[in-house]
Amino acid sequence: MKWILMVLIFLAGVFYLVNQNKNEAKKKEMQQLAKKDEITSLPDPGLPVKPEKTYLIKFSMETLKTLRSLTQDSNEKVRFAAAELLWQLQDESAPGVVKNMFENETELFVKKSLITMLSKDKTKLSLALLTEGLKDYDKETRLAAIQAIGTFQNKEAIPALKPALQDYDEEVRLKAIEAVNRIRLDIEAHKEQQLRELDSKPLFRIE
Repeated sequence: MKWILMVLIFLAGVFYLVNQNKNEAKKKEMQQLAKKDEITSLPDPGLPVKPEKTYLIKFSMETLKTLRSLTQDSNEKVRFAAAELLWQLQDESAPGVVKNMFENETELFVKKSLITMLSKDKTKLSLALLTEGLKDYDKETRLAAIQAIGTFQNKEAIPALKPALQDYDEEVRLKAIEAVNRIRLDIEAHKEQQLRELDSKPLFRIE
């Protein structure tokens, strides 16, 4: 009788262990399925809006020579488009090309477009080239150059307007004075903003 009981107990133990192993295997399987569901339910990140690395396109010397020659094209839009591209590429010939176009260009569209292009940079080079527009025989070009120089918020822009202040046309002189005053006000406003920012910053920080 004892042997029978021991055999039954042994068989019950084996049955329990087998069931426990099966339950653990099922749990692992369920966990793996749950992980797969989580992965598939994640939103698709999609492609990045911008590439992680930017690549500069280098133009061949032959292409640059072609662009330079196109600044003398018979079509005014082609002339300006070629000059603008050379300026954007920071080609070494670009400043000379722009200066030459101010001296020889006859179309008002091209000269005004060059002035708009230069006024966006706010550099010493662009300011120097804008002064070429002040020498133009065409009044509209001189006025456009004055307006562009008036957007520069630095002291160098004021002496750059000297030719316009001495212009024979009274409207040009008036616009030059207004531009000088605008530059002065912009510089003073910029200084006041800097002082306010300094005042708002604590001298000591206790952490």
